[in-house]
Amino acid sequence: MLKARFRGIRTRILVIALVPSLLLICLGVGTSVYLFNDARRAEDFARTLDSHLTPTRELVLAVQQERLLSVSQLAGEVVDPGALVAARMRFDSALNTLAATEVEFQRVGGSAMGNVVAAFEELKTRLPELRGAIDAGRLPVADAYDFYCRLLDGMDEGSATIGQFAPDAAIGSELTRNLELLHVVESMSRASALTAAAVRPQGLPPNLSAEYRNLVSYYHVEMARLATELDAANAQRAADLTASPAWQQVSAVENAIVEVRSTSAPQLPISVAQWRAAADEVIQRLVSLWVGHAKQGQQHAADAGARHARDSLLVASVVSTVAVLAFLLSLWLANQLIGRLKRLRSETLAVAEVRLPQTLRRLNDGVRIDPKTEAAQLDFGTDEIGQVAQAFNRAHGAAVAVAVTEANTREGVRAVFSNIAHRSQIVVHRQLEILDAAERRQEDPALLETLFQLDHLATRGRRNAENLIILGGGRPGRQWRRPVALGDLVRAAIAETVQYTRVYANAGLPSVFVNGAVVADLIHLLAELVDNATAFSPPQSRVDVSGNLIDTGVVVVISDQGMGMSDSELERANEMLADPPGFSVATLSADSRLGLFVVARLGIRHGISVRLTESDYGGVRAIVVIPTAVLAAENAVIAAPTTAQPW
Repeated sequence: MLKARFRGIRTRILVIALVPSLLLICLGVGTSVYLFNDARRAEDFARTLDSHLTPTRELVLAVQQERLLSVSQLAGEVVDPGALVAARMRFDSALNTLAATEVEFQRVGGSAMGNVVAAFEELKTRLPELRGAIDAGRLPVADAYDFYCRLLDGMDEGSATIGQFAPDAAIGSELTRNLELLHVVESMSRASALTAAAVRPQGLPPNLSAEYRNLVSYYHVEMARLATELDAANAQRAADLTASPAWQQVSAVENAIVEVRSTSAPQLPISVAQWRAAADEVIQRLVSLWVGHAKQGQQHAADAGARHARDSLLVASVVSTVAVLAFLLSLWLANQLIGRLKRLRSETLAVAEVRLPQTLRRLNDGVRIDPKTEAAQLDFGTDEIGQVAQAFNRAHGAAVAVAVTEANTREGVRAVFSNIAHRSQIVVHRQLEILDAAERRQEDPALLETLFQLDHLATRGRRNAENLIILGGGRPGRQWRRPVALGDLVRAAIAETVQYTRVYANAGLPSVFVNGAVVADLIHLLAELVDNATAFSPPQSRVDVSGNLIDTGVVVVISDQGMGMSDSELERANEMLADPPGFSVATLSADSRLGLFVVARLGIRHGISVRLTESDYGGVRAIVVIPTAVLAAENAVIAAPTTAQPW
């Protein structure tokens, strides 16, 4: 059932219109979902940056402060114990605050961020042990410095990992700049921590001296580069910082330390207290520059998320609108096309089922028809549907032309049949007249029997000629002006058969008269049925003819004892008797029983019903119903023989 539905033109056109629209909608929905997810990731990224910025800033400052105080204490400087304790508490508080954002960072950064967090957690577990060693003075300066640097290296690695998941290239570039600023801050902070050890009398060991020179060179070069690559506001802040007195003082102290070629204490241009104040100012301003740039990147990420959300909504709206409009347009065009197809179907059916049969009936009635005038005139434009209509016009015109040709041929055949039949009929009539004269003059019984046989054969020949006339659409020449008794009519029909001696007419035939205009055709009809009964039954068997009055007229029954007919043959024969087809060569070749065809034509002409059934002896019973309309208004009573006898 479902497969049959998809065979319709309407369904196929709608599917053709619907599939691209659905694909367009799916594409729009997919694009919108992608943009929406991208916007959601950008918003999540922005929220993560915003939530992590303050804890990260606090952690960086706390680590730098504790590192500076720890290195100073290990280098021999007298450090306020309260300040170191406060720095450690600040560091612990920053760690606890940052722990709340680690889960969010792992969600954004994935497994790579998880590895960074795991390494950072491992360092945190070693922090109490390290602090105890610092308080006991058992930890070398280099080890303490390295531990705190590794903590902040973990922060740098985490920031770099997060930057890889930036929602777009612009935000990723800003995060890279922000990470570079963090490196500058950390490098300056590390240099400050080493400066606190370098100003001691013993100075820095060789490995830390090289580290110190690298740090100082790195953050100075990076500040000069970033001042040219940052946006105008941040570049101006960087330029103001490098031109400030605090920057100059810190740079002067760093240069003095770098120029020292031994482990002895350098000659500082300013006091340690002045340097520390200047270093604190520089670090605070660097941190401020870094935080400001980070907030700017976070704001850009938030803007990108909002922009992506708007884009996804816009794309979804536009694509959905276009898809709906495309489908509606396709539906409208499909309905227009289907409407034309329906109109073409209805008009072609009208031509095929109404107009063409009417034309054929007119041809059968002998009306002259012009094929060009009768051809269909369907007009559906010049497109493909119009071309189909024109093709049907041509097909209908060809069919009409063929029908006209066939009608002309049929008329010619009928004329030939009629001509031959009339000629044969004249010859047969003349032959019957001669035989009748010979029978009257002949007294020899043997010769008289021979003449009777010739007379019956001539009568059969006359009936065959009349068959041709009937098939040709004409009427036999024999006519009766007065009503004829049914018994005489039956006996006349039996007399026209060759094997008349085998036919027994029932003595109980109704005493009715048949109108003279019907007598010739009824005799012919009954003679054909009796002749079929004798021809298709054994030579020794008899054929019975009986009759009876019924409400609608008179019924005459002809029964034989032959082989009979199959059910399918009886059905086909009765269909032809009830509705005889038009006379044509094809009709005649389809069924060789010409007599039944003649019976059907004669029966239809006078409203006489003929039906074949199986007889009581296994043969065929022909039931002929003669309607009251063909009976004479006044019927005389005729005495019939009391016993059945052969005719």
